[in-house]
Amino acid sequence: MLAWLERYRWLAISLMAAPLLISIGVLVDRQLQGPQPLEINLAETPSASEIQVYVAGAVNRPGVYYLSEGDRWIDAVEAAGGPAADADVEAINLARRLQDEDQVLVPRLGEQAVLGAAEAPQNDLININTASTATLDDLPGIGETRSHNIVDSRERDGPFSRIEELVERKLIPQSVFDQIRELITVGP
Repeated sequence: MLAWLERYRWLAISLMAAPLLISIGVLVDRQLQGPQPLEINLAETPSASEIQVYVAGAVNRPGVYYLSEGDRWIDAVEAAGGPAADADVEAINLARRLQDEDQVLVPRLGEQAVLGAAEAPQNDLININTASTATLDDLPGIGETRSHNIVDSRERDGPFSRIEELVERKLIPQSVFDQIRELITVGP
C-alpha cells in the first residue's frame, strides 16, 4: 500500500486540493466583481397615501370612496358617478384639495351649501367657543370624535383665545387646521 501511495501521491493531493482551489477561485471572483446591484421594483412600491372621503348629496352614487392624497373635490364627485342632473356644482369649490375623512356634500339647485362642505362666507364663521358638537362635526376633517374633544377641551381647559389653540392643544392636526382656518373664529 505504501508503494501505491508513493506512486500516486501527487494525484491524491491534487484530488483533495481541487475543491479547495475552486472555492478560493469563486470567492476571489466574487470579491473582484463587487456587490450585486440593488434592484428596485417600482410596481411594488405603494402610490400616494390613500384617503377615504364621503361623497353625498346631488351625486349619482353617494358613498365612501378611496382616493389618493392630493386629489381634489372634483375627483371625489367623479368617483361618485358625477353630479346628478339637479346638482348645483357652482355652490362648492371643486378645486379644493381633499383630506382624509372629508365629507363632500354637493347641494341640489335651490339648496344652500352646508358650512364645511363649501367655502364659508367671511361673516358666517363658526365660533369654536360656542358651537355645538353637531356644528363642529360639519367642518371638513373634524368628525364626531374631534368635535367632542374640542367641546370637552373648552369645558375642561377654558375657552379658546386663538383658533391656533386647536393644534396647540393637540385636538386636530395641522393639516385639518389649514383646511378649516378660514371657517372658524373664537369671537362673536
